[in-house]
Amino acid sequence: MTPVKLSMLATAASAALVGATPAQTGSSVAQTGAPDETAGAHSEIIVTVSPYSDIVVNGRARRCSEASGDPLDSVQVVGALNEHMMIVPDGEGKFVATRVTERITGPEFWQRVGVGMGAYRFRAPGAGKPMCIGGRGSANHFAGFRRIVDATTYRGHRLRFTAWVASRSAGQVSFWLAAGSSRLVDGDPLLTEDRFLNGGNTNNVPFGGNHGWTPVLLETGPVHEDAGHISYGFNLQGSGDVWVHEPKLEIVVDPPGSMRREDLIVIGRRDG
Repeated sequence: MTPVKLSMLATAASAALVGATPAQTGSSVAQTGAPDETAGAHSEIIVTVSPYSDIVVNGRARRCSEASGDPLDSVQVVGALNEHMMIVPDGEGKFVATRVTERITGPEFWQRVGVGMGAYRFRAPGAGKPMCIGGRGSANHFAGFRRIVDATTYRGHRLRFTAWVASRSAGQVSFWLAAGSSRLVDGDPLLTEDRFLNGGNTNNVPFGGNHGWTPVLLETGPVHEDAGHISYGFNLQGSGDVWVHEPKLEIVVDPPGSMRREDLIVIGRRDG
């Protein structure tokens, strides 16, 4: 799926990051094999997780390192260097790398996706801890985390994806939120193609280099009645490190008759 460009609005990020009903948050401890560790408080420029020191602290991003015991780190990504790949469950309790499709893997699993993924390190979130991607990919390579969930319960609603992001010498960091539906091609049950319905990405909003904790918000909706899946996540293109804290997908609760119809991006930038 290639989301379309969203319009940039000059809304204050701090005001836009409130007022929704939580649906899906970022923690996926069972996915990483990491221990269940509790986090401390956070503000817009500080994430404190005591007594651990291997995460983003004081608004500055460190290099991303793999979490000990994560089974997804041992998956070998085999294929052409420029193939778009993903790492997903294989249906037998393990994981496999395969070409990218819009496969629904549920609200708890973060798929790893990218082109030239072997040049990157990944860390999925533990309980209350940030997630990250880091590496030295070339300018035309990227790595990302994404979730793809069933769209049934979201049809007709407006959706909001929020997170905190920090970066270290990052090439380009992009977020997206989109709804799509697979349809038959010429009525052939063996051929399907993904059809984009709602949403977009931040590809045209430069966000790279070094940044302290910065709020990000994307909104779209109402979700099309034909939507089959919702996809949301983030990419790191090129080299560097990006950390993301508390990624959250929500249904926006608006008074009757006042639902916003246009798409929205807000990145409340703060240089670190």
